[in-house]
Amino acid sequence: VKTLSEEASNRKALIDSLKRRLNVATTEKSQYEASCAKLKEDVEKKEQRIHALQARVGVSEQALAALEQTATEQMEGLTQQSSQTLDRVQRQLGQACSQLEQLHCFIKTLASEILLDVQEVKQQLMSRRRQRQAGSVAAKSSLSAKSMIKAKSIAASILNMSENDLADIMEMDQRTATCTETLRDQEWLDRLNFILQQKILSAGQLMEAVRVKMKERKVLTEELAALAAPVSEKA
Repeated sequence: VKTLSEEASNRKALIDSLKRRLNVATTEKSQYEASCAKLKEDVEKKEQRIHALQARVGVSEQALAALEQTATEQMEGLTQQSSQTLDRVQRQLGQACSQLEQLHCFIKTLASEILLDVQEVKQQLMSRRRQRQAGSVAAKSSLSAKSMIKAKSIAASILNMSENDLADIMEMDQRTATCTETLRDQEWLDRLNFILQQKILSAGQLMEAVRVKMKERKVLTEELAALAAPVSEKA
């Protein structure tokens, strides 16, 4: 009986020990389950945040792609517009250069016509002066052709030169006067070309140069008319 009683006591002690261990294990299990639930909840929240971030990243990528597309279209539009503007400016520049070249050609042609007109008036004036001088000498001295030859011979004798030398001197004076006028005309043309070669054409300088030659023609024409008037009245 004593032995059975001891065995019963030992078994009871063992059972109590097992119960305590079971309680401890149950408590630990509850704690682990609570920890797992909390971890699971944290993981789910983090997954939700990740999904939200992924959604925001997707939206941002779409917005960036749209922005890049818009920028590309705008750049292409600006490039096309710049190309069209450049083409238009080049056409306008070409037209302006063509018009300027035509203007230069017109001015040079006009200047040549004015110069030829002035030279023609000068020739008429010189011819009229010679006629007037010859007529004046003939009227005053009533010299015949033989008398004129004799007068030239006397003049050559006084100057101690031949009649041919005297004639050459008279012709040389005329050639000198003609050469001087030619140089003046060339200087006028050079001045006109200088004005036309400037980067910015000066209308004032151009008009002044033309006005000088026109004024010269007016003076020559008036002198020619004054010389021609007595002849007309005599006629």
